[in-house]
Amino acid sequence: MHPSSPQKPILVAYDGSRSARTAASWAATEAALSRRPLRLVHVLRWPLPELDGLNLPAALRDGDRAREAAAQLVSTGIEQIRRSMPGVDVGGDVLTGSAVDLLAGSAEGASLLVLGASGQTASRRVLLGSSAAELTRRVTTPVAVIRNLDPAETPRDVVIGIDGSAVGRRVIDVGFRYAARRGKRVVAVHAWCDLPLAALGDGADPDAARREARAVLAEQLADARVRNPHVPVEEVVTVDRPASALLDRAEDAALLVVGRHGRGKTADMPLGSVCHAVLYYAPCPVLLVV
Repeated sequence: MHPSSPQKPILVAYDGSRSARTAASWAATEAALSRRPLRLVHVLRWPLPELDGLNLPAALRDGDRAREAAAQLVSTGIEQIRRSMPGVDVGGDVLTGSAVDLLAGSAEGASLLVLGASGQTASRRVLLGSSAAELTRRVTTPVAVIRNLDPAETPRDVVIGIDGSAVGRRVIDVGFRYAARRGKRVVAVHAWCDLPLAALGDGADPDAARREARAVLAEQLADARVRNPHVPVEEVVTVDRPASALLDRAEDAALLVVGRHGRGKTADMPLGSVCHAVLYYAPCPVLLVV
């Protein structure tokens, strides 16, 4: 690449937590395979208004010490990546202020923003943390939310959701490139109708509709298949709610790739309903394409 056109980095929101370390590990592998630099960014919220009026030791109210601790945390994360991925160009930053505002701003110059999933409920597996949820709504950069990373790298699938929209073309391209880099199979899911077939009316021909849906899916995948001839592909055409169809397939997935907007896109809904569902409830890493 020409020196005047540097590769945009992969950006990781890093706070030293287990979920952040998992996200950084995933991002380091992606940086190595895509030959991109990697940046760990820690946002320090300081000063803390909730400490005002409390009779605390001076050390706990020292902003310089807080910044030094944050810098050490990032430095430790960088060293861990350098030991496990010595070929990756990795650096880090400590920023002070609002995590959402600063990460959203930093992401504008990145190729990908990587977040660790957080939060638990008794009824569902994993919820998206509030800051991560806000970031997925605001940024214009692709976002990966990493959870349940399998260190054994078992040969699982890359599931991509296809809906015929403009962003769906980018979803296909991103999903195939990821699968090609990591030696995975693509499972392309097209939920062509989310109503019972009986609801289509007496004059409807369900078989003809299925054939047309399969033809649409095949046409959407044609270019990606040509560009990635060694990537195995399974085409799935189903009558189901798109989110349900994708979540079912995500049970055994290495990655689920979806678009931020789909067929239900509206001007006042920056995060599509399908995207919202998979970001909150998918049991695997999710890559959100914009």
